[in-house]
Order: sequence, then structure tokens, then C-alpha cells
Amino acid sequence: MTTVFLLVLYLGNAPQQSDMYFYDINRCKYFATKISKQPPVPDTKKRYTGICKPVKINLKTNKATIYK
Repeated sequence: MTTVFLLVLYLGNAPQQSDMYFYDINRCKYFATKISKQPPVPDTKKRYTGICKPVKINLKTNKATIYK
């Protein structure tokens, strides 16, 4: 098992499907910050928010891409 950081996205209060994993929390936080600074979605006026959540994954069985 390896600990990685999952970029979790929310639109308003609703979590969105996310599968972006990072080895480095600073890299994950970079993208979370950029997403959170975007203007609201025009139709709904809701904003995207990004957070980084530590998760454990098994690299042998999980075929997810983990970004550096």
C-alpha cells in the first residue's frame, strides 16, 4: 500500500467524480488552488473547489495514473 493524494473536486457542496492521484501533496495543492480560483459556472453560479485527500492504494492491483 502506498499513500498518495487524491484531488477531490466539489461543485458547490456536491462532490464530483475525480481520479487524479499525486505522489506529492504540493503538486496536488497547486491544482486544487488553481481550480478553486476559477470563476463560478455561468449556468448555476456555483464554484468549483479542490482539496487534496490522502488515500492508500495498492499499486499492484490499482491501474490508476499517479502524477509526479
